Amino acid sequence: MKSRVAILALVAAFLAMAAVPAAAQEPKKVTQVETLTATITAIDAAKRHVTLKGPDGKSETIAVPETMTRFPELKVGDVVTFKYTQSIAVKLQKPGDAMVGNVAAGVEKGAGPKPGGKAAAEVTVVVTLTAMDPKVPSVTIKSEAGDVKTIKIRDAKNLEGFKVGDKVAITYVESLAIDVTTPAKK
Repeated sequence: MKSRVAILALVAAFLAMAAVPAAAQEPKKVTQVETLTATITAIDAAKRHVTLKGPDGKSETIAVPETMTRFPELKVGDVVTFKYTQSIAVKLQKPGDAMVGNVAAGVEKGAGPKPGGKAAAEVTVVVTLTAMDPKVPSVTIKSEAGDVKTIKIRDAKNLEGFKVGDKVAITYVESLAIDVTTPAKK
């Protein structure tokens, strides 16, 4: 799992570099947020299944894990809002800078009148640029674990300031917040 997240972070970070000036010494961050609101149309308490109807009129039934202890508080008609946030920060490392990778995750239960909560995960990886091709444009990167990947870059300008042998720190963060509300009666 850790390796899968690290590779995902590598790929996503270099694809995002189209919006990041390459020569910057401070981390440059790209964030994307998606929000989806759905209404609970059915609840199967025995199976711990909830059917949600989205704004497009389509319904989907999902299983609710046992860890959601406030499941019995859900009601048909409640509105569930999912907010997914994904951030990528890329920083060119200077020689002598600490080159530390990490993985962190956390879950926080909602304290409001309805069930909800937040979950987040962060991974920082350090890669070495092993090849660059400004004609394609692309870079080949190698993780500290030895994984090698060649990735196309949208704009060759984003390769400026980088050279083969540079170490790049990439931090990938994703979070999901779930909020449940009961609509006001009309």
